[in-house]
Amino acid sequence: MLGRIIGFIKNWALLLALLIGSLGHEFFIAYADKTVYLIFAMLLFTFCRIDPSQIRFRKVHLVFLSVQFFGAVGLYYLFAALGWNHLAESSMMCILAPTAAASAVVTMKLGGDAASNTTYVLLSSLLISFVAPLWFPLLHDSAGEIPFWIACWSILKRVLPILAGPFLLAILLKYVAPKVHDCFARWHEVSFYMWASCLIFAAAQMVDAVLRSTAGAKMSVLLAFGSAVLCGLMFFLGKRLGRYYGDSISGGQSLGQKNMVLGIWVASMFLTPADGTTPLAIVGMGTYIIWQNIINSWQLWRKRRQEEANRRATA
Repeated sequence: MLGRIIGFIKNWALLLALLIGSLGHEFFIAYADKTVYLIFAMLLFTFCRIDPSQIRFRKVHLVFLSVQFFGAVGLYYLFAALGWNHLAESSMMCILAPTAAASAVVTMKLGGDAASNTTYVLLSSLLISFVAPLWFPLLHDSAGEIPFWIACWSILKRVLPILAGPFLLAILLKYVAPKVHDCFARWHEVSFYMWASCLIFAAAQMVDAVLRSTAGAKMSVLLAFGSAVLCGLMFFLGKRLGRYYGDSISGGQSLGQKNMVLGIWVASMFLTPADGTTPLAIVGMGTYIIWQNIINSWQLWRKRRQEEANRRATA
């Protein structure tokens, strides 16, 4: 019985974390800003397993950047032309939002190329940090009030320290304290449960943002459905394009798993309507967090099933 409970938690840890964070959002939202320490520690475990020489730009990354940029621009103007302005902004942000730093954890757990994924986390963050200050002022007059370089740095400073800090520390440990480095590398499985813990606070932020929006029931359902379609499409495109370049797992995570906490912050910064209300796009972005973790939970469950089948076959 205990084994089944542990197995259930391992298989569905991400969804359980979302459920806990959603139900207890009033409590967890007060501590959401502390997750940076969890993310730092989580990435340190992961980066100790990555060869630094593999962190480099690859052709597939240019393809992914093109999908994010042109996909966001194309869908925005398509839906805006149809008069679906809230869906236009939601779809744009769901595609343009950068890859989640923790996607490297899931990539490694699924057996993919975490180095390639980590490289793309940085590149996708650079993309939105330049695109948002340049493009969004054309969509909202209020966004133009923020100077370009200030807006650009505001986004980058939320991403770069979390990525660069654990990466540089992992390299330092490799040469200064190799036994400590090897210990982090052996216990990298801990990083997955740290990520699940981070999701509790991400879910709390998501619920808080959605509750602050003025979207009605019909609009909320439309935005949630749109984000579900886009989430599935991004994972599908990522896996297909990644397979062409030799790693479908990393590709799926690079395009599919988004840093929606940062995305929601960017939307609040640039896309707030003139009346000061919360952008309705946040509803779609918030529910994207649910869809991406449903997909990741299913992938992890399927991988465990395959591993168990292989063990039984060789027993």
